[in-house]
Amino acid sequence: MLKDCNAGERFEGVLLINEWKEVPFRQKPGAYLSLTCQDSSGQMQGKMWNYDPQVLVLLKDQDIVRIKGVASEYRGTLDLTIETIKIVAEEDVDLSELLPSSPIAASELEKRLTVLIEKTSQRELRALLEQVFGHPEWGDAFRKAPAAMKVHQAYLRGLWEHSVRVAELVEEIAKYYPKMNRDLAVTGALLHDLGKIGEYNYERGIKFTTEGRLLGHIILGIELLTEEITKISDFPRELRSKLLHIITSHHGKYEWQSPKRPKLMEALVIHYADALDAELYQFEQAKENHPEDEWSPYIPSMERYIYLK
Repeated sequence: MLKDCNAGERFEGVLLINEWKEVPFRQKPGAYLSLTCQDSSGQMQGKMWNYDPQVLVLLKDQDIVRIKGVASEYRGTLDLTIETIKIVAEEDVDLSELLPSSPIAASELEKRLTVLIEKTSQRELRALLEQVFGHPEWGDAFRKAPAAMKVHQAYLRGLWEHSVRVAELVEEIAKYYPKMNRDLAVTGALLHDLGKIGEYNYERGIKFTTEGRLLGHIILGIELLTEEITKISDFPRELRSKLLHIITSHHGKYEWQSPKRPKLMEALVIHYADALDAELYQFEQAKENHPEDEWSPYIPSMERYIYLK
């Protein structure tokens, strides 16, 4: 498994190639291959310095391959220097060994989700949550989807884990602000990333769908939520507008591709809880991945090093 690799050790195994590209050398003619490799234990960047052109043909048609190489450390991060890539027969592939999943069991997430829904007393919001999470297509997709491509909870059940954690954070914060509508805040938190079930394809690694690239999860979430709301008779129009505003504004800033900035207490707290869970996840991962180190490697998504002690 990739997580068991140590610098200087040889590696041989079946991996999923999430992304790959040819990168020109800076100081000499030619190029090398840069690959994002994955198994159920996590991801690792791979470099193939010398390769036959036939490898490019292989990678265009095949994303699961057997790799031989050596793990090496670069700027505090392990990379895989790849020597050979070979085709793996489809019948010999067990995708469960290549796709990571949330460390939180599905039974635990279901229990926590159920508690949040059962504590929702406003009839229309309770009905909407039961309808979405009980939907034969949306409910199942929500429980499988990743929360992101790379930055946080980028694994199966990641969306479920992230949404429950954000809702629990929001529920706790709402206790300190009596004027906040707890039911609206928790419902919005559970549904804020609903569009990600259509943004990502996650059958063989995490990739954008065509709709995901064209529209993004905010627009897709608005479409899904609008469709489900129309099925509930006498759903208040103002309540509908508030929920759609929460989805529209949960990124918080225009430069973060948010069509609107939060204009409700509930929308504001969801935005901050969403960002908090995503960033604290990265702190947790840095501590887990570098247990003996004082500082993490530079983390591009956070634009900083993290102190780990």
